[in-house]
Amino acid sequence: MSWANDDGPKAMQILMLLYVGLQGDAPLRVDVAAKAEECGVTTEEFRAEVAWLVEHRFLALDGDVGEVLRLWVNPSVAFLPGTDPRVAAARHRFPYITTAGRGMKAGEPVAVHPYEPGLWEAVYDRQRDMFEDPPVFSHCGLHAQ
Repeated sequence: MSWANDDGPKAMQILMLLYVGLQGDAPLRVDVAAKAEECGVTTEEFRAEVAWLVEHRFLALDGDVGEVLRLWVNPSVAFLPGTDPRVAAARHRFPYITTAGRGMKAGEPVAVHPYEPGLWEAVYDRQRDMFEDPPVFSHCGLHAQ
């Protein structure tokens, strides 16, 4: 991954790099040095960006041993189809984060709704087909199995 410029949202780029490693309803185990190198940043910069993501509830830090982080991703940010977002949301009392009405043009591009089991239940109900029966991409060898 290369950074387009120093003004870009590095935290969001790191988040995208992290969530591609999701496997079921499990935490990510992140080798700080390896991911920092992959991102082209120092380990200190990587840790600072992860700390920002944790502070703003995009991630939850569940462990930090040596150079390995154990992180959970807020399911309103990323989840694997076929997993139940209510479980992860309840586990860490994750807020529900949505794009603001005007999207990236808004002063605050995201809206953060405090953790509420009823809200997560409504999200699940509205998108039940995506969570329970995700689409299969038959043209892709990995997904056709």
